[in-house]
Amino acid sequence: MAFDFTELKQKTARAFAWSLLRSAFEQGFAFVVFLVLARLLAPDDFGLIAIAAAIIELLRLLSWSGMPEVVIRAPHLSEEMADTAFWTNVGVALVLAGGTLLAVDGIAAAFGQPALAPVMQAMALIVVVSALGGIHNARLIRNFGHKALAMRALAANLAGGVAGISVALAGGGVWALVAQRLAAEVVQTLAMWVALRWVPRLRFRPAELPAMIRFGAGMTITNVTNIMTVRVQEALVGLHMPVAATGYFRVANRVIELITQMAFMPAHQAALPSFARLQDQRDDLGHAFLGAIRLGALVAFPAFLGLAAAAPHLVPFALGEQWRPSVPVLQALALIGVPLVVDLFLNPVLVAVGHSRSLAVYSVLKIALATALTLAALPFGVVAVAAGLALRGWVMLPMAMMLLHRACGLPREAVLGAMWPPLLAALSMAAATYALGQQLGALMPDGAVVATQVAFGAGLYVLLMLTAARAFVLESARQVMPVMPVGMREWVRRAVER
Repeated sequence: MAFDFTELKQKTARAFAWSLLRSAFEQGFAFVVFLVLARLLAPDDFGLIAIAAAIIELLRLLSWSGMPEVVIRAPHLSEEMADTAFWTNVGVALVLAGGTLLAVDGIAAAFGQPALAPVMQAMALIVVVSALGGIHNARLIRNFGHKALAMRALAANLAGGVAGISVALAGGGVWALVAQRLAAEVVQTLAMWVALRWVPRLRFRPAELPAMIRFGAGMTITNVTNIMTVRVQEALVGLHMPVAATGYFRVANRVIELITQMAFMPAHQAALPSFARLQDQRDDLGHAFLGAIRLGALVAFPAFLGLAAAAPHLVPFALGEQWRPSVPVLQALALIGVPLVVDLFLNPVLVAVGHSRSLAVYSVLKIALATALTLAALPFGVVAVAAGLALRGWVMLPMAMMLLHRACGLPREAVLGAMWPPLLAALSMAAATYALGQQLGALMPDGAVVATQVAFGAGLYVLLMLTAARAFVLESARQVMPVMPVGMREWVRRAVER
């Protein structure tokens, strides 16, 4: 039977649209809650939760054991395989959560933070709750169920935001951040079970496990090292610097995470099941990857570089004057935006073609390099640590290009050609926007400066792209036409034809 590319494009377009809607609400609402909590809580509270979150995220990824990616990628998913993946996740999660409860006092003593112990005890529940919904989430992604995922994100974010702000207003301090995470995780998992009416059966097929473990081991290493690349830096900062410095680093990195989620995640979430369907059509997989990074670069480059330009006025305006020391940290972290475009879409490509070991090696090298750069930068302060994380992304870029060539035959020139027009336009825009902010800073309040910078920067970027990179813009328009309203789609089609 011939492969139905038209149907795949339609499913991908719908998945992208729902992922975009989900990301817009999820990150927008999360950022509003973050702004409120940043004004109600102290930097020490964020520093403490950053240490706890680093450990909990590690345990959660270990409990998944790469099973969600096994389910998404499987050419033919049997119910026995799904049940085995589910109970593997739950079993590992229970062991890890139990071990955490026994080790919290030692962890708190290692960081010199006695208040960390009860926080870790409460957050250990996240590991088990997450495992209960992991395979449900994977099955929804596999079947392009992004509408259900969007509804789940809406419910989880509302629950977490209400819980966090309520506890903060009651004077709960760091427990506001704990309540936010717990409430969001519980509601998210419950919503997942409602969205996918699949109840795992009490069966476990050992014969299914070896092949799943072989692929899942590589994905576990990859997932753990990816999340720990940043968390290791937070932990090292927490061990060697005042807790407030960890808070500045965490808050700046949180802003970068929000931009990443908004700029990349909709396309990334739609790409994973689509790339998996193209695992046997390598040329088409390469073209799909180029289309993904073209759209990612078009949005991400101006977002990251514009953020760096506006940070001196944006941070004190949005977060408060007490967070001004995080401005240079945020500017340094924003430089990772360019290599991040390739890095994030490399993952689903290598998963699709089954190169989990190559992905694991790549991820281990990333965290090793990040750790080495962090240790070297610690004597020079938290800004140097942030710059080290950005530098790591650029150093790893040639290896990412090599892995892409092996996976789907893409030459380095093709990948760079899909990124350089928006990069040049974004660099020019950021330089002009920063200079404008320097001129207006003494004449206007921070809020007015930021509004002026955003309007000026957006207009300049659009103008540069339309005049110097019109072909790039038109090709990008063709890609997103399937997710546009019918009337707008027809208008864009006529404009592209002209």
